[in-house]
Amino acid sequence: ASKHDEKSNAEQHERLLDEPTYHDMDTPVSADAGFVTRKVKRNGAWCSFVWLGLIAVGVVAIVAILKVSKQGDEFPTVKPWLPSQYEASITFRMPYMNLVEPVFVHTDEVLGAQKLSFYGGTQEYILNVTGPSYQIIPVIDSIKCFTDGPSSLQHIFPRLTAFEPMHGKTVVNSIECFTWKYDVASTPDNSSYIGTYKLYVNAVTNALVQFHFVGHNVVLGGSHTDEYIIDYNYIREGPVAPQTFHYRVDTLNCTGSSDETINVPTSLSSPWLDLHMRMPEGHDARMEAFDQFALQHGKSFDSSSETMHRASVFHANMQYINSMNRKGLSYSLAMNHLGDRTHDEMKAMFGRKSLKRAADNEAGGVYELKHVALPDEWDWRPQGGVTPVKDQGNCGSCWTFGYVICDMVHSMLTKVKKKRKSTGMIFLFVNSTTGALEGQWYRKTNHTVSFSQQNLLDCSWDEGNNACNGGLDYQAYRWIIKHGGLEPEATYGSYKNLPGFCHFNASNALARVTSFVNISGVDELNEALVTVGPLSVSIDATPPSFYFYAGGYYNDLNCKSGIDDLDHSVVAVGYTKHLGKTYTLVKNSWSTHWGDNGYIKIAQEDNICGVATSPTYPVLA
Repeated sequence: ASKHDEKSNAEQHERLLDEPTYHDMDTPVSADAGFVTRKVKRNGAWCSFVWLGLIAVGVVAIVAILKVSKQGDEFPTVKPWLPSQYEASITFRMPYMNLVEPVFVHTDEVLGAQKLSFYGGTQEYILNVTGPSYQIIPVIDSIKCFTDGPSSLQHIFPRLTAFEPMHGKTVVNSIECFTWKYDVASTPDNSSYIGTYKLYVNAVTNALVQFHFVGHNVVLGGSHTDEYIIDYNYIREGPVAPQTFHYRVDTLNCTGSSDETINVPTSLSSPWLDLHMRMPEGHDARMEAFDQFALQHGKSFDSSSETMHRASVFHANMQYINSMNRKGLSYSLAMNHLGDRTHDEMKAMFGRKSLKRAADNEAGGVYELKHVALPDEWDWRPQGGVTPVKDQGNCGSCWTFGYVICDMVHSMLTKVKKKRKSTGMIFLFVNSTTGALEGQWYRKTNHTVSFSQQNLLDCSWDEGNNACNGGLDYQAYRWIIKHGGLEPEATYGSYKNLPGFCHFNASNALARVTSFVNISGVDELNEALVTVGPLSVSIDATPPSFYFYAGGYYNDLNCKSGIDDLDHSVVAVGYTKHLGKTYTLVKNSWSTHWGDNGYIKIAQEDNICGVATSPTYPVLA
């Protein structure tokens, strides 16, 4: 054992002597020895770096491959299936108008039939490609059915021919979705109008989730001019039972078209056609409707980009009007001459700065109730105390027509005038002033006289009024008091929609005013209407429903009544009853193309629009 161990130790010692380090230890160190050693070590370090680099490149490559593989899973490859036989629950939304419209749809293209139920069945439209179509709607206090001829079916899904897939996923309505996108770029007829359609589908099932459109006009700053959303809440594919399309019709006595029977405004043709217009393929239908509107109201535009902008605004307003009408409200809306104007433009044209009525408004007194027995209804029009409806155009002169302030946003008005050929906006503060004055003159003389708004517009600058840029009712009355009256249109001239040189002739002046009286409260309003005459009234006129009011009993709770919310002046001429509730008869100054021949019936309950907040009337000598 000891000999074996000695032999192993000797062999191990010989191997160690062969190692370079041991040789170096036994040999003298030369001048180049250090260099050789450092070179060997440096080469080893570089090899390590190379290997580490190769490993890093490999890792990056593997990650990239995995990422590409994952991205492949986030790219839609199959377009969603759009059924031709189905029932569906959808919700139509217009965010910038706070509009939400639920719709339930039954469609069977094999049968050539479709039923559209809006707001839980408040209004129903049954369309047949070959047979009669039906409209089932509430009329006053009952359900009516109207029949018409064949009608094409409406699309709630877009045609996907031009849609392209987008990379990645997004969450819509709490669902992870793929996106299909269609951009409307510059074309010969919309050189400055662009729009983006997006269809979101469930990333797992490929079911439809949402359809979203946003349109912009790049010439006018790129701001949105049209936006709407369709949420697909539920879709069931398959045939629809035939009785779905006629069981309700069988229980009703359907008559001719509603357009021939009752004032039920539609979208220039049929109120259900706006569903098709929401799709990309509805472009021609949208433009056809706009062209008809422009022809009807004598509209003309300077450029194709302006035309497309106005068409887009018109389309958004039309969608709003039709959706509101389908709610079955006590009032109806209709397209009118304001249809191509944005909400901001209408506010600038017809609104005013709020007037906080205080002691310094120089009123001569406050109306006190006399507790007079009043008739159920009252109207000064048939008695001759009210002149015809006029059109203030686009000048901020409601203070001359009535008894309120109309301080207009001059910069916005200037911008609007540069963009449009059409004009019209001076009547605001002159309308209610002269309207109330005409009523008092009739009470005193039993004669109807149309006083000149132009007289106030031209001449009351020294009292602080600024013609088309706004004025105050009490400043208008102060001018009348100082000058001994106001000229009638017959001598001074009619309204011109812009200020001119003052040519007041005191010898022609009528209606010497000594002071004016403030009114506050519904009871005081009604009693004064009967015992005093037509009244100057301040209201909130900013809700879109007010701009497009066409008839019926207006009770939109979005129409505010606070003193700071009042932005328009009108004339109250009486009150009426409907289903036990009282409504004020109000004369506006937006022409007979607006409302019910220029008038509106506003609910007194909850003081809708602030009619009873701050009425006034002048006192004649």
